[in-house]
Amino acid sequence: MRPGIYIVLLYALLAAACGNELPVPDDGIPEIVEAYVESVGTDSALLSASVSDGNLVSRCGFHIYLKGSDLHLTCDAVCRDNSFKATATGLRPDTGYELEAFIENGKGLSIKSERHPFVTLEDDSGLPSYSYSFESFLLREYDTDHDGTLSTEEALAVTKMEVFTDSIPSINRLGRFPNLDSLTCRPHRLNYKSLLKELDISENPAMSYLSAVRNDMESISFPENSELRYANLGFNNFITLDLTRLGKLEYINVTGCYKLQTIYLAKGQNPEISRNTTITIIHND
Repeated sequence: MRPGIYIVLLYALLAAACGNELPVPDDGIPEIVEAYVESVGTDSALLSASVSDGNLVSRCGFHIYLKGSDLHLTCDAVCRDNSFKATATGLRPDTGYELEAFIENGKGLSIKSERHPFVTLEDDSGLPSYSYSFESFLLREYDTDHDGTLSTEEALAVTKMEVFTDSIPSINRLGRFPNLDSLTCRPHRLNYKSLLKELDISENPAMSYLSAVRNDMESISFPENSELRYANLGFNNFITLDLTRLGKLEYINVTGCYKLQTIYLAKGQNPEISRNTTITIIHND
């Protein structure tokens, strides 16, 4: 149930309890449409949120909670054009936090969003921060002997991988996992913003399942002689998709890829495609 509905019900209950007819507010109730982390660093994060009507907001900002704790800091912001942003600083490297947006209307009404998790990057000056974010994920998940390196044996044991893309704009070098059969790349929650723009699975011909829905992807690289049979790529930013290498593809979803104009298929290739009606499909000879 939306916050606005809760408030209306509470208003009605108060009226019934007092035996009086209370006047119904006529100036509307603002709502938080979405809240997300645009980018993260080792000790900071850029926070964003949007509201239904910024004219009704007198104060806004974000609470940043240490994950699993009620300890938090507050970042005030200014609402412009139905949205507001703030940069949280002084965070700890490689630490889990939760973002909560809030708005007030100046008349005693305060609304908060759900909490959205994110992780700051690890502090290592020898590696690019975004690349290291993915490498850090791999070590946390698959370095089973905790020696700080990913051995050949550990990589060979990986057949399924799920990556949260809240702070990862690029995923590549997956050839280290030759037995990888299933890959899922997604933000923590549906209304959470992903940073993933590029995905390279060109070194993974054995992969049969790919789900990378609701990211920010502009490009994807497929392998030759691919075993890929199912691909969910909905709600991304592709302009064209070349599927000619995916001879065994049975189904692909590109619904919500509003920038997508053209899909290229090989001669005789006929997968089931869930798509927007404006997309053109071209079969190469």
